[in-house]
Amino acid sequence: MKKFPAPLPFFVLCLALIVGPVPSPGHGAAAATVPGPAAITSDIIVFGGTPAGIMSAVAAGRNGAKVILIEPSYLIGGLMSGGLHKTDIGKRETIGGLSAEFFQRVMAFYTQTYGANSPQVKALDYTQDPKTRGGYYFEPKIALQIFREMLAEAHVTVRTKEQLHSVDAVAGQIRSLVTRHYATGAETRFTGTIFIDGSYEGDLMAQAGVLYRVGREARAEYNESLAGLTEGPAEYLGTGDHRVQSYNVRSTISVDPANRVPIPKPKQYFRDAHAHLITTINTHGLKRLVELYPDRDRWAEINGKLDPNKADFIGMNLGYSEGDYEQRARITAKVQDYWLSLWYMLQNDPELPEAFKADARNYGLPKDEYLESNHITPQIYVRVARRMQGRYFLTQNDVHRDRFKPDTICMGSYGTDCHGIQMIQTDAGLKLEGDFNGAADAYEIPYRSLTPYGVKNLLVVAAISASHVAYSSVRMEPVFMMLGHAGGLAAHLALAGQTSVQDISIAKLQAGLTASGLPLKAPYRPWVEIRAAQNGPYQPGTPIDFEVVARDVRAPLTRFAWTFDGSGAVQGTANKARFTFPHPGKYSVMLLAWEGEKNFALPAVLDLTVEGADSPNREVHYTHATTVGRWTRSRGQEIEYRNRVGLLDENKRDGQSRAEFTTTLPKSGRYRVAVAYATVSNRATSVPVQIAHADGTTTIKINQRKKDSPFAFVPVGDYRFKAGEPATVVLTNAGVNGYVQIDTVRWLWLGE
Repeated sequence: MKKFPAPLPFFVLCLALIVGPVPSPGHGAAAATVPGPAAITSDIIVFGGTPAGIMSAVAAGRNGAKVILIEPSYLIGGLMSGGLHKTDIGKRETIGGLSAEFFQRVMAFYTQTYGANSPQVKALDYTQDPKTRGGYYFEPKIALQIFREMLAEAHVTVRTKEQLHSVDAVAGQIRSLVTRHYATGAETRFTGTIFIDGSYEGDLMAQAGVLYRVGREARAEYNESLAGLTEGPAEYLGTGDHRVQSYNVRSTISVDPANRVPIPKPKQYFRDAHAHLITTINTHGLKRLVELYPDRDRWAEINGKLDPNKADFIGMNLGYSEGDYEQRARITAKVQDYWLSLWYMLQNDPELPEAFKADARNYGLPKDEYLESNHITPQIYVRVARRMQGRYFLTQNDVHRDRFKPDTICMGSYGTDCHGIQMIQTDAGLKLEGDFNGAADAYEIPYRSLTPYGVKNLLVVAAISASHVAYSSVRMEPVFMMLGHAGGLAAHLALAGQTSVQDISIAKLQAGLTASGLPLKAPYRPWVEIRAAQNGPYQPGTPIDFEVVARDVRAPLTRFAWTFDGSGAVQGTANKARFTFPHPGKYSVMLLAWEGEKNFALPAVLDLTVEGADSPNREVHYTHATTVGRWTRSRGQEIEYRNRVGLLDENKRDGQSRAEFTTTLPKSGRYRVAVAYATVSNRATSVPVQIAHADGTTTIKINQRKKDSPFAFVPVGDYRFKAGEPATVVLTNAGVNGYVQIDTVRWLWLGE
């Protein structure tokens, strides 16, 4: 059987090296026979003490099953006890069952300990409405305490520090698994009837021979617009690879002098990786950490503890997903050092102002957390590792459009959120590649995504069957807890019915989940698509007829908006439209449709090519713009903007921020210039936009608080440009009365 130990944190690896290996037969003076592993039998074996694994164990235990939970680290609770105390919740109405119970217990603990009107209770959620406030923020040690209480109440046996050593899987059944205690070297064989993989990494399913993936699907594989390579040469965009989104340390920082230890200098000091912050601090004369990180007030401070989500170590996680415990320990140590390097540099670097460093030294490690690992969490943020290829494979289409499933077990609702994957060289310079961020409606997750092919007594509740894009939404801790709840109940049903996990009664599973308060049904939104009456190839100057295709429409559609040329201009308002593309190129026809005034469908998009010469149209995204000032990522409320993220100027109106979008146009003549931005109530109403063209420079002002078009793009005028000369559009914050947002600028060819 393949030997594959589960991961160890770096400090544990050091301990294991100090203890030394267990002698093997034939070595040493006595050459004694080494006894086989101790044997333990249980109804259900859960490997992985993540929130998913814990709730699987609790759900099964509450239903009377004998359950053992095995965790390879010293710390159960995964990321929730390992530093993420500002929970990413998505839509709170989708959270129920044991997941909701956990947050209710958080609220009850702080209310009983500090009082209903205490600062601690008010800090448990960003909303201050007592009717909707929940215990979504918490100290890691309190999360650990609550997990332990729930496990004890369900009579679950918990084993920590147990590395997965081998799995015995024969004829479609896992019979047992063997672990090795990383401190003592003692081996234990756990035999069970049903097994659950609750690990972030999918270690148990991998050792059982279940099909899985690591990395990104190609864009064309499942027709996912967000899939594959996001930056680089055009011929490689959308291609798949073996890379996963970056990891970091979501560890707790303390600002309480009585509960704080200093930030130590890391063993490997990554100063250069963070040196750009020195430039920012000195350039802008910053004197306090909050000036460097304006989101400081959103770090969920509770009892002086904070949850900053900083210092993604781009590319360092290569090899983690399938690495053995020694390799993962080395990667973990580097990710920890990278995170420490950020804080150590901000507090000690000689090139920084003394006032700034003095303020930064108010931040330290929590004295009362992670005592076994020098107050640094052993749990790095494994955003994704292996993903099972199970009986249903969730994709972007399931998250955004085909959101209803007959075997639904819970809902996801967080947006598609992928952190950077790699830094690559492009003709435009070094670029961060792989990140995307967009909104999502609540969508149903099917039970089939927890069940593998081939193995009849295994459920996978964290590394579930989903594409890279879909998993970027699924991977949130409240969802993991609900998946675990469903998996634990399903395991109990399989055990009680003496059947495979694939053949349990879905009706009984759903009834049990509903009875526990877990909502299953996603809210309705109309779903429409576009059909072209004529088949391609399409020629310039030939009219094309388009019509609405109702995929899921439950009331008459009352309003339509079409745009054909990419400018955002409304070019059709009925359920059918005709448009003539006068020039060759690749176009994205977009349709918005409404049932009444408020119930609107997601944008329908039809990509088509009008044949002929290469398109003279050009587009520059904000990632390729030249910016001055401080800009942060920002979303907007338009339906089209759900999968767009622009940059928001933080300097407001000082006139020092500008964004320059420049391209070289291939043909001389007239172009329509269109600018994308989001309309939000705090945006500026008079943003200066300077368009440099063949006849000079024109300055107009746009209202980013409101616009006539329902689309993200808005045309800002038609201008004449010369081929081969720079075409430039500049947005500034000079004299504005609110925030300025930038996203994309387009130049669309009109003719000579």
